[in-house]
Amino acid sequence: MIVAVLMLLPFLAALAMWLLRGRLCRSILIPAALIQAVLAARLLGCGEVMLQLGGVKFGSTAGDIGKWVLMITSVLFVLVSLQLPAWLTADGKAGKVRHGETGMPGYLLATLVLVFVGTMNLTALARDFGMLWVAVEATTLASAPLINFHRSKSSLEAMWKYLLLCSLGIGLALFGTMLLSAGLPAGAALDFDAVTAVDPQWFKAAFIFCFAGYGLKTGLAPFHSWLPDAHSEAPAPVSALLSGSLLNCALIGLLRIRDAAPEKLLGFCNGFFICFGMLSLVIAACFIIKQKDFKRMLAYSSVEHMGLIALMFGFMLPEAAKIHMLFHSMCKMMLFLIAGNLVLAYGVRRVDAVRGAFSRFKRNGKLWLPGVLLLCGVVPSPLFFTEWALVQRAGLLTGGIVLLLLLVIFCAMSDIVLKMSMGDADEPELPEIDAAAEKLTVIPALTMVLVMGSGLWFCAQVFLSLIN
Repeated sequence: MIVAVLMLLPFLAALAMWLLRGRLCRSILIPAALIQAVLAARLLGCGEVMLQLGGVKFGSTAGDIGKWVLMITSVLFVLVSLQLPAWLTADGKAGKVRHGETGMPGYLLATLVLVFVGTMNLTALARDFGMLWVAVEATTLASAPLINFHRSKSSLEAMWKYLLLCSLGIGLALFGTMLLSAGLPAGAALDFDAVTAVDPQWFKAAFIFCFAGYGLKTGLAPFHSWLPDAHSEAPAPVSALLSGSLLNCALIGLLRIRDAAPEKLLGFCNGFFICFGMLSLVIAACFIIKQKDFKRMLAYSSVEHMGLIALMFGFMLPEAAKIHMLFHSMCKMMLFLIAGNLVLAYGVRRVDAVRGAFSRFKRNGKLWLPGVLLLCGVVPSPLFFTEWALVQRAGLLTGGIVLLLLLVIFCAMSDIVLKMSMGDADEPELPEIDAAAEKLTVIPALTMVLVMGSGLWFCAQVFLSLIN
């Protein structure tokens, strides 16, 4: 019953939103998000829960990565749904004043967000490689129109780039799935348990294609080229979901295929996670240095953190990886919402156009710098502890390289954010837009409190373990 409701709820809410044309936007969006969060929390505490529809399985097992990703998605969905109606009002006002026009209708954005969340729920709950492929493809189709919310030339280009490249990746994943099917005994299903019977040579070929396909959607380098454009052009609440939720859902595809590997191929599969995780860190470090667009900076940070998560899974640190997924998602959601507020006020995403954020914005400016420090793993960020666990497990050489790359990224991001925060503030072009942007800080501030509180709890646990 829980699985069925989680699968249907966002789509039913989207249908209601479409039919009512947003007249009850808050009354539909926020209750749907809250109900999903409660059900996802209940599912997280359950053992095996399964639902079979037309021969296709949905559900989760004890310790399943799918229900962990579903919980993260549900938490972000609640926070974004609380922010979205007020953000739409402020963005509409800024668009009319600056350009004489606004983006797509608010009810349409909310409808597409609900459909997008529904497809991510399907991805997390699918127990069949065929259905998993369909669900991941559905996330692409549902999220692509959201990127073009402002209907500008650059956002349209980003949407098509996202569609074409992710469709290429999904095509590779489909071929890998077909290879899995070809390696199974005649008549065998593609559910996760049955795939363990695939011939190792067939499995190795299937894994390579699935890794390239789902890795592209995850944003691992060198398959990441769609990500900076899509995340920077999308409206702030959508960027938060793309970075905080969608990348985790795409990662499920990689983990499902790895977890189905024969034992003698596990080292081969983990080697892919380690190699492409390291490459993602290198690429992110190179592109964050001297970055001129602060939303693209956050997008390349997503490449970095997906690389770190891949490394953690490659070095068999699943618990650290799951914690990192949660707090990276929360930090990235918080920062994309703050970045969206800065875009509302300044009207641009250029780093050199934003000065004196500390003095001009009493709230946003003072959340921006500590938020980036938390994302970079500065204590009391929980990400410090997961990254430290990775460095310890990776060994002297690999761990040292990871530390060096993290230091480069930290210095580059700190330099960019300090340039934006310090100095003399420009007079606000539109004081009423500045005031509206300042009001949109409740959700980012709440998220920061949750992240810092969790980090302090980790610090206390480490301290208690040392004195005992």
